[in-house]
Amino acid sequence: MEENSSGDIMENAPLRNLRQVAWFERTMDASIGALHLTDDRLFAGDWAGTILCWNLEGEELWRVQTNDRVSGFDSGGTNLYAVCGRDIVCIDFDLGEIQWSVELEGSSDLVACTSDGSTVLTTSSVFDIEVNDFMESTCWRFDSTGTLLRRDTLGERPWFIEIRDDGCGHLALGRPRCGMVRVDMEGLHWYPLPSQSPTTCGLTDPDHIVIGHVDGTLTCIDSGFVLEEGQFPKQPGSIRSLDSTPNGLVISVSMDPGNKIESLARAYDWDGHLRWQMETNSGRKFEHVIDGPDLNENPSVWLMSWNGKLSEIAVRAEIDGNPEVRFESNSRVNTCISNAEYIAIGFHDGNLTIVQGELLNRRLSADEDEEKSHRSDLAAKLRALRG
Repeated sequence: MEENSSGDIMENAPLRNLRQVAWFERTMDASIGALHLTDDRLFAGDWAGTILCWNLEGEELWRVQTNDRVSGFDSGGTNLYAVCGRDIVCIDFDLGEIQWSVELEGSSDLVACTSDGSTVLTTSSVFDIEVNDFMESTCWRFDSTGTLLRRDTLGERPWFIEIRDDGCGHLALGRPRCGMVRVDMEGLHWYPLPSQSPTTCGLTDPDHIVIGHVDGTLTCIDSGFVLEEGQFPKQPGSIRSLDSTPNGLVISVSMDPGNKIESLARAYDWDGHLRWQMETNSGRKFEHVIDGPDLNENPSVWLMSWNGKLSEIAVRAEIDGNPEVRFESNSRVNTCISNAEYIAIGFHDGNLTIVQGELLNRRLSADEDEEKSHRSDLAAKLRALRG
């Protein structure tokens, strides 16, 4: 398979100011820990336990205060579910009122609910400082009123969760067993995956589930069946993040220590053919890769990296990897989320930036026209001097 490498993230793409192309910006009191985007709402939670809701015109609709750091969301029906410190919290989607809150054992980690919000699964884990690892985890099942339906204990921490509308869920596990657990009203049912390596991340969309592993394997689950040999090749490092795109998959890979390449970002079609890749070095690592709004009538992917001092957001054409634009920030990107029209980026310093596709295209076109005009003016001045 021939690889088309576009080089280091710092090259090629024109640098623009993110604030100048933003649809709207907001600032929270603490680092942003989680984002959730629907067709007409954006939710954000920070490390101080504050949750805010805006409509997509930027108007604040409500805010609530929870007990601790917000680390994840899901929504179904009229409920927004959030994991906050040790708690799972249910909030009325429209009114912004806390309906119920339950304290879990250990720290709350993952949350997923059915599309009608009638059933919610959440996980919590206990970390042992002496052994520097997770001792055990618990999977909790609640109904929409906060009634505990069942709880089950695992010897591993799950790193990915999904739930179907029939209430059956799946957890992808870390050490020692690894593999996958099916979660239903009868309890937990473990089964192995093709890779015995721990899970790092995962994604689910209407057609695919893809699980990333420490050893670089990408496990594919289609129509409920685990593919023994998925379409995507094994990667040369641990899978850091991944997202589905209109035409395939985009992933980031953390390379082993000592490798001259720090990390990779790669784009594949759904048949597993590599379209292009980017590389980083000198301490810079890709931490988030995500599908973005169309640019110049082509789908885009956003690649977010950090070198300890500066964030770099590189926007590339999904199909051929051509550079579209890049942005910089002195703050680290903590989390990001997108749909077909918007992309929201939450930073460590509490800043939240929302970009809308149509406005982004207009602003970038205006910048390009202004730059061309400036170059034309300079050329005219040089001709006048020479004449």
